[in-house]
Amino acid sequence: MHTVTTSRTAPRQGANLRIFGRLLWRRRWVFTLVLLFVAVVVATGVTIADRTYTASARIAVSPGEEFTDSPVDYAHLLGTLADVAESRPVLQDVTASVTGLDVDDLRDAVEGSVVSGTVLVQVAATDSDPERAARVANAVVAALPVHAPRSGAFTFAVTEPAVVPASFTSPNLKVIVLAGGVLALGLALAAAVLADRLFRTVDTADEVAATTGASLLGVLPRPEDGAGVPAADPDSRDFDSLRALRVALEFASSERPTRSLVVAPVADHRWSGWLEVNLAVALAEVGHRVLLIDADRSGRTRHPVLSVEGHAGLHDLLDGSATFAEASVPGPVDGVTVVPVGNPAYAAPSLLEMRFRALLESFDARYDVVLIHAAPVTESDDARVSARGR
Repeated sequence: MHTVTTSRTAPRQGANLRIFGRLLWRRRWVFTLVLLFVAVVVATGVTIADRTYTASARIAVSPGEEFTDSPVDYAHLLGTLADVAESRPVLQDVTASVTGLDVDDLRDAVEGSVVSGTVLVQVAATDSDPERAARVANAVVAALPVHAPRSGAFTFAVTEPAVVPASFTSPNLKVIVLAGGVLALGLALAAAVLADRLFRTVDTADEVAATTGASLLGVLPRPEDGAGVPAADPDSRDFDSLRALRVALEFASSERPTRSLVVAPVADHRWSGWLEVNLAVALAEVGHRVLLIDADRSGRTRHPVLSVEGHAGLHDLLDGSATFAEASVPGPVDGVTVVPVGNPAYAAPSLLEMRFRALLESFDARYDVVLIHAAPVTESDDARVSARGR
């Protein structure tokens, strides 16, 4: 497929989303494999992670008859009782009734708090053994009245003893699944984009336009015959595509007529010069006088119309060793004149920068359109040099 683009424009609205969708489809295996890999890693981590269980008990703390402090003081004392649940004396009592734990272990495992808006103190105990977690929580609320400040000022009643928890609280499956899903999706997207950048391809004309930011003039099928001239044969498969390209080119330059056009592939290919020759013929068929110049200094094989062995050409014109009549040959149809590459080995490369623009200006009166066949842009800057100032 030949895709022909011209001056840079903003991509069409909505194109970015479609391009990204096609990118994911191209790299769907990379995306899927990374997604599955992260999912397996997260699932494995959850499976082998240590599980902990939390058991909670609640005790109501009511002021006794002799309690004379204000409600504010009572609320403060209630908070103090929640702190007492984590104190060393209480925890020492717990170690006496629950074997296998010391005070340091319990400091990290026990947490006391006041249930907001109530007179309840809640004690939560965390342990790898769910039964032991329940025993610890119950032992703490049992020891709490003994170590309460202002002894006798409060009445204690266990309202909700701890029961053996049926499920673990850590790791938190909901959080892990959500975080793992976001991580897997993010890494899979990043891997797909990275793979596409490393092995970059474009499959459609829209992708070419969106990737390059250039407006699309036409799309041509891959030539059946790289040495043919289908633009001169209305029965050819490529005739309509070449005609559409010629019309699009004329329409695109209707406000600012284009007198010269540089055609350069992105990379080397075996149909070198095919597009330029056929575009020149398509323009000549509607009455344009076309000059086709071969400015590719390389020795690569090119279309027979451009491959004129041993004949003077562009570089002989640039170094002044030949006249235009000596450096030009008739094209494949009336209205097309061809200037082959000539003898670049005997001309300094800098001549293209120094004299090419003036040479083109000397052709303006004789030709309606000058087509320039340039080397691939990945190999040379000659295409940019040839287009400068035009």
